[in-house]
Amino acid sequence: MQIQSVNNTPAFQANQLRTVYKFAKNTGKHQTSIDIYLINKSDSELIDKLLLKVDLKNRADGLAIREKQNVNDAIRNILTKAKMLNENSSDGVYMAVQNSDRVIGFLDYTNGGMPLLKNLVALRGKEQNNTRLNLFTEFLQRVGIKSKESIANYSEEKSKGNRWLQAQGFEVPQQIRYARQRLLMPQENVSENAAKCEQILENNGLKVTQYSEPRRIELTNLEF
Repeated sequence: MQIQSVNNTPAFQANQLRTVYKFAKNTGKHQTSIDIYLINKSDSELIDKLLLKVDLKNRADGLAIREKQNVNDAIRNILTKAKMLNENSSDGVYMAVQNSDRVIGFLDYTNGGMPLLKNLVALRGKEQNNTRLNLFTEFLQRVGIKSKESIANYSEEKSKGNRWLQAQGFEVPQQIRYARQRLLMPQENVSENAAKCEQILENNGLKVTQYSEPRRIELTNLEF
């Protein structure tokens, strides 16, 4: 991916995995879009610019599932991880972009046999839940179903993120108690839960397209 600076923000060709459009109910006209991209060390210039901007805002964490103490720490950890991955890595980092110009979320996972959802961060107001669902559904579709394994997550018990994951089909297995609760989505339920998430997005007025192969799309003047 070739990256260059345009007006102090990056222009780059990214691997687009998924796009959704939301249309106004009355007019049927395009209102907003959310795109999901796979980022890795090929996007190092972009990632470095985003890392410089992480702490410029105090980001709300109501819709964050995270391993770090706060959302900015989680984002910094996700972006740093992306710089160590390549297109052949079994682990991955997703980035959500609204209207092709604003970064609004991240997801990262490891996949050393059983996929492990690490962080899921959705930013920016009323579109937060659609952002979170799109990142999560893309993960289920592209990683969870294909792995033919159950999916795991470790999150704080009684947290909003923990409750949200259980609402999407994660279960609490019999286990020794840990500081962070282990959740599992059994493999036999992954496809069904992915379909449920897609239906929720459709009910929210979104038209979803998942690309069978990543598409290289140029973005310019990204805000964060």
